[in-house]
Amino acid sequence: MQEERLRYLLTNYFRNTISRTELKEMLDRLDDLDESQFSSLFESLEEKIPVRSELFDRDSVAKQLSHRIHEDKEESAYSGRDRTNYVKWGSLAAAVVLFCFSIVYFIKRESAPLTHPKKVLTNEIALPDGSAPIVTLSTGEQYSISADNPESLEKGNLTIIKDNDGTLLYQLKHSGRGSEKRTFHSPKGNALTLQLIDGTKVHLNSGSSLTYPLHFETANRIVFLDGEAYFDVAHDPVKPFIVETKQTRIKVLGTQFNVSSDLTKTKTLTTLIKGKVEVSLGSNHKILAPGMQAESDPQQQHIVLKQADLKEILAWRDGFFRFTEDDIETVLQKVKEWYDIKEIKIQSTSTDTFTAMMKRTKKLSDLLKQLEKTSNYKFKIQDGRVLVM
Repeated sequence: MQEERLRYLLTNYFRNTISRTELKEMLDRLDDLDESQFSSLFESLEEKIPVRSELFDRDSVAKQLSHRIHEDKEESAYSGRDRTNYVKWGSLAAAVVLFCFSIVYFIKRESAPLTHPKKVLTNEIALPDGSAPIVTLSTGEQYSISADNPESLEKGNLTIIKDNDGTLLYQLKHSGRGSEKRTFHSPKGNALTLQLIDGTKVHLNSGSSLTYPLHFETANRIVFLDGEAYFDVAHDPVKPFIVETKQTRIKVLGTQFNVSSDLTKTKTLTTLIKGKVEVSLGSNHKILAPGMQAESDPQQQHIVLKQADLKEILAWRDGFFRFTEDDIETVLQKVKEWYDIKEIKIQSTSTDTFTAMMKRTKKLSDLLKQLEKTSNYKFKIQDGRVLVM
């Protein structure tokens, strides 16, 4: 019963929930332990608050603390009651604080990946659980946007609401800060929706960013896209909506369309769903009709129009990968857009191609198993890398 009480007090201390009265009781109880009792307590406590052995030298800390208690008891034998009290609240308190600091330090080391998620298993890569978007201010300051952090919402000039389909919608608030710009970044493995000040909704694909002003004060509504996004533009015949990428400029009045870079990042693909857009590359201009796609090639300085497969283009919005006679390199490049894959190593190739629509899975291994069933390929995940055999 006594040992259980002491474990309770120490656990509260590590969690920073102990009262001053409990702290004194904890120190008194520790001072009454012999070395064997202390060692037993230490091991049982480690089970409650696990720490990786390679980060924390349990034996070393235990030895130092038990030795300190032993020395204090020997000194107290030659002193009066005042000296004993001094030992309890002096050197022993310092020893306990040192002990607790060591534990807490390494617990924080252990918990750090919760703030910056990394893969724990070397044979698995998984999608993150609802990572928050990052907003970059014009000053370069960055904030992780969260409903639990009001300051981040204030700095980002955003509110978070539920959209009609139940998904989270990051909505830009009205502000008197003029044309100051922000950049909204959707983390890898997530697709997020931002509503601009004019009511335009921008669905950002994994790893994509949109730079926009807090107010559209000029004759045009201009935003800059890096990556892929689906735009549902609020109609305004007075202020055309313009999307700029590194290669292309897309001008609209009110419409729905998808803009992305191809997998090599050398071209921009603009696919019109509804309405009318004009795609420009240098002095070249093309008008798109619904169901058409414009491929802008800055190296060749031309724009090619073709009929689009809308189901394939928009599959990412519905949580799917869509492959149409894709070779293994193309398939894995599409997959890599979502999963945090460090490297892809293809050790053997075949003439197999993939035509399918596959639901994104939480674990990459589950998706690769589906690919194995429809081909002669075998896959292995090792230290964040995918091996193709």
